[in-house]
Amino acid sequence: MNFVTTRKEALDVMERYIKNNISDYTAKRNFDFGPQNRKNISCLSPYITHRLISEYEVAKNTLGKYPYQKVEKFIQEIFWRVYWKGWLELRPKVWTDFVEDIKNIENTNEYEKAINGETNIDCFNDWVKELKENNYLHNHARMWFASIWIFTLKLPWQLGAEFFLQHLFDGDAASNTLGWRWVAGIQTKGKNYIAKEWNIKLFSDNRFQNIKLNQNAQPIFDNRTYSI
Repeated sequence: MNFVTTRKEALDVMERYIKNNISDYTAKRNFDFGPQNRKNISCLSPYITHRLISEYEVAKNTLGKYPYQKVEKFIQEIFWRVYWKGWLELRPKVWTDFVEDIKNIENTNEYEKAINGETNIDCFNDWVKELKENNYLHNHARMWFASIWIFTLKLPWQLGAEFFLQHLFDGDAASNTLGWRWVAGIQTKGKNYIAKEWNIKLFSDNRFQNIKLNQNAQPIFDNRTYSI
């Protein structure tokens, strides 16, 4: 997957997606068909992260062509980005604690195997390769990846979040950090996200089979609280 590097090209990508593909977003957005087939999602996040275009521009252009009811889910996803940014800006200690945690966590052999795609979970290994080669992962794959990292491989979520930031073209401090916290069950305390074999098989269009996962894990406990 190639990402353009000028504002004009980014605007062209946005316009083409809104014109030709956005009508399928709600029905197909959760499917990860692989890096060569991304028409079901916008892939605009790298351009938004690097401010070639803004969330406001994407929402304005979308609503200028379609009624809200037809693009509601797409608009909601845009505003989730804005919400995460605002949440983290009001609680900067979440970020500083994350950075300090990384300094104090030692790398292990299990960590090295994970970041080199040498685990016994084929889909996870494929996503590591895809991340390094394309600097992008489908959002659903990011959730599966984080859940497997935390609950099956039993690695610290902070190192996983750092690994994403090292490779993602759209690596965003707020969306990435808080997304990993959410999967772990820390962001919404007591509510973690568990990757399930059936869910991966279905939404990867049956690209992955025989996936052995820890599907009964409890949320990560973190007694730190952050107030505004």
